[in-house]
Amino acid sequence: MEKKNLQLVIKTAVSLGFLYLVLKNVDFGLLLGTLRNCRLSVALAAIFIAVILSFPLTMRWLILLKSQSSSGKLQFMNLWKLTMVGMLFNNFLPTGAGGDIAKVFYLVKGEENKLVLGSSVLVDRFIGAVTVITMGVVAGLITPDISPRMKCILALFLAFLFLIFLFFLNRKIASFFYAGAGKLVPQRIRETLKNTYGVFNRYFSAKKSIASALILSFLLQSVAIFNNYLMSVSLLRGAPAPHISLFFIYVPLIWTSTMIPSLGGLGIREFTYVYFFSGHMGKENAFALSVLVLLTIIIQSFIGAIILLFLRAPFAKKQDNPESCMP
Repeated sequence: MEKKNLQLVIKTAVSLGFLYLVLKNVDFGLLLGTLRNCRLSVALAAIFIAVILSFPLTMRWLILLKSQSSSGKLQFMNLWKLTMVGMLFNNFLPTGAGGDIAKVFYLVKGEENKLVLGSSVLVDRFIGAVTVITMGVVAGLITPDISPRMKCILALFLAFLFLIFLFFLNRKIASFFYAGAGKLVPQRIRETLKNTYGVFNRYFSAKKSIASALILSFLLQSVAIFNNYLMSVSLLRGAPAPHISLFFIYVPLIWTSTMIPSLGGLGIREFTYVYFFSGHMGKENAFALSVLVLLTIIIQSFIGAIILLFLRAPFAKKQDNPESCMP
C-alpha cells in the first residue's frame, strides 16, 4: 500500500473510531429533539458570526505579509479568497496541511521572494496556535476548580511559550541554542533550520506588525470562543448554559485536539465536545453543539469550493503572465 493511501486509511480509521465512541452513547431521540427545539434566531446568528470571522483571520495574515512585501497580490479580498480555499482543503481533504499548501501555491506563483511570502502561512499559523494555547492556559490558571499542581504545570507551559517568542525575536538567544545543539545536527538539516529561523526572525523583527497580529488574534479567538457559548445558549431552552469561563478552557483544548491525524478533525472534534461539556450540559446537548460547529465548517468549506472554481481559470489560461495569477 502506498504511503498516501496508508495515511488516508489511518486518518479515516481515527475519525470513524472517535465517531463510534460518541454515537454509541448518544440518545438520538433526545439529540433530534434538542436540534429541533433550539432557538433558531440565536443559532443562525452564531453560525453567521463563525463564517464572517474569516475576515479578521485574513486581516491577521495580511498584517504579517505587509510587513515583508508590497506585492500587488497582497489585497485583502485576494487573501480572503485564499483563506476560504484553505479552509476547504483543511476541513475536507485527507491532507494534513493541504490548506496551507494551497495558500502558499497561489500566493507565491510568479513572485521572486517565494520563501518569505510562503513562510507567512507558517508564521500566521504559529501566531494563531500561540494565542489559542495562551488563552486556554490563562483560563486554567484563573479557574478555581483546577488543582494547584496543574496550575504550576500550566504556568511553566506559559513560560515556555514566552521563551519561544524570545527565541524568534532575539538572534542572540537563538545563537546560544544553535551553538550548543548545532554540532549534533547534520549539516544539511542545520542549514535548513538556519534558513527557516532567518525567515521567522524577519517577521518577528517587525515588532509592530507582530504586536498587531497578536492583538487581533486574541480578539478573533475570544469572539470564536464566545460564539461557542452563544451556540450552547441557542440549544438550552430554559436551562442555564455552562459558565462562559469553561468555554475559554475547553474550546482551545478541542481546537488543539483536532491536530491529531484525522479527516479534518471529524470525529475527534465531536468526541472532545462531548467529553468536556457532557458533564455541564448533557451528552446530547454537547453533541448538538458539535453539530452546529460542524455546520459552520461545512458552510465555510462550501464558500471555499465556490471560490476555488474561479481560482483555477487564471492559472490555466494565463500562465505566461505571472502577475495575473489571482482572480
